[in-house]
Amino acid sequence: MMWTSIKRVFKAGFVNVMRNSFVSLASVFVMTMTLLIIGSLMFLNILVGEFVSYVKDKVDVNVYFVTDANESAILDFKTILEKIPEVSYITYTSRDAAIAQFRARHEDDQLTLQALNELGSNPFGAALAIKAKQPSQYEAIAEFLKGHETDASGTAFIDSVNYAQNKAVITELEKVTEYVRQFGWFTILIFALASILITFNTIRLAIYTAREEISVMRLVGASNLYIQGPFVVEGTLYGTVSGIISLIILFPMAWLLRGPVETILGSDILAHYLSAFPMFFVVLVFSGALLGGISSFLAVRKYLSV
Repeated sequence: MMWTSIKRVFKAGFVNVMRNSFVSLASVFVMTMTLLIIGSLMFLNILVGEFVSYVKDKVDVNVYFVTDANESAILDFKTILEKIPEVSYITYTSRDAAIAQFRARHEDDQLTLQALNELGSNPFGAALAIKAKQPSQYEAIAEFLKGHETDASGTAFIDSVNYAQNKAVITELEKVTEYVRQFGWFTILIFALASILITFNTIRLAIYTAREEISVMRLVGASNLYIQGPFVVEGTLYGTVSGIISLIILFPMAWLLRGPVETILGSDILAHYLSAFPMFFVVLVFSGALLGGISSFLAVRKYLSV
């Protein structure tokens, strides 16, 4: 008996969707727009995450050694630094590589190159570019470097460290990362609530068109479940279809953004979308169905007093 009632409820829900074609199209359109906004915000979070990662990759602490520092001592110091838990990796630039890089950057500036040639010697010292695992860890690395500005004999070893210049960038990067994360979740929550309200009012229209039929059902003693059920099924179908349409539309959006994002950040946004497709599916389809069902349930309870 229960199974028969459930089948009737589902059948009635499907019939309502087909019969109220205009209302169904309007509901699906509104929910699709809402879910597309939520999906776009998810895309924005991915893009911002890629941008933050890109900036993080550009931020490091550079250690410049005195010109007469022994190369083997520098490489030994590099080995010590690599054992620090906060350090991700270190890039070594020798004196010869430093002057070669300088010449390459100023190849069109003949006056600078002429002045360099007149020195008769290499004015550049070796350098280490230290990359931390997290931006907040650079300060600990800088503190460690302060205790190694001279070698064991007291001779100058480290000429300068550029942490002070990069500290402002590192601090702002941490703030941006946190703000973006909070903004993303807050905005998604706002649009989820907006989706419930919009669907709530759209389902009211479907209830209004079936008001006479509902009155007859109540007069003949239909149960609350039998009256509410078809509308909940109807709202769930709207959300499910809207979620699937949103997923389909987001694919060409990712494809169109692929070129610009790869040019700017060197990241394939389409590959990110495909790899995160299960998450998009759960958020858009399941959430759409859940929002549609909840909105329908609340609308029936409030406006039919069942």
